[in-house]
Amino acid sequence: MRFRLYYEGELKATQRDPRDGEINRVAQHKQTIRRAFHRQLRQLWNTNRFLREYKRNPDADIAERPAGDAGAYFDHEPDTKIPLSQYLAQRYQKFGYRFVPLVRDEISLLCSLHVLFLRRDTPGSIIQAGDIDNRIKTLIDALRAPNSPNELVGNDTNPGSDDDPFYCLLWNDNQVSRLSVETDTLLDQPTSGDADARKVRLIITVDLQPYDVTLFNLSFAGA
Repeated sequence: MRFRLYYEGELKATQRDPRDGEINRVAQHKQTIRRAFHRQLRQLWNTNRFLREYKRNPDADIAERPAGDAGAYFDHEPDTKIPLSQYLAQRYQKFGYRFVPLVRDEISLLCSLHVLFLRRDTPGSIIQAGDIDNRIKTLIDALRAPNSPNELVGNDTNPGSDDDPFYCLLWNDNQVSRLSVETDTLLDQPTSGDADARKVRLIITVDLQPYDVTLFNLSFAGA
């Protein structure tokens, strides 16, 4: 399964994760980016036939059966099942949010990311830019659900209707099996102001492939 996400705006660097009691100074910035991806991923779930139409029994175990073991897999009446997004939102709840993560440990998917990173710097200036790695960390953090309430400082922990449920690519950032970054110059007409000077445009190609095939994740190979 392959699709693309995008982001345009400022991308601040994350120097390190805050220690206990410290304020997360980029929490609100990450949540802003996380919301941008949430809207795109919600559209993916609405338009991808497999994600839109697949249903689960609300009381079923999250674990999936191996592809060769179809026994008891269809043991529930169709009218008792609910959409997959609703099923996940019931089970992935924290910090006042109901999350719908696409990549989760129990479904055994490899998640590969290729980032086309366009910014105001000149081509080949990745060494001079210096903070590319720290800005990519911000991006990866925004692609996953927050790990602690500290990551939501400055944000409403009672999400509105547009954030419920909240769609994210990853439940944990350790689910990224491969990451590559290509940098180049952003060639649109700049305007005055510091915000425009810091603007980036990111095109993120997401590739999902099953590594331990089940009846469920086999669908990602052709979705």
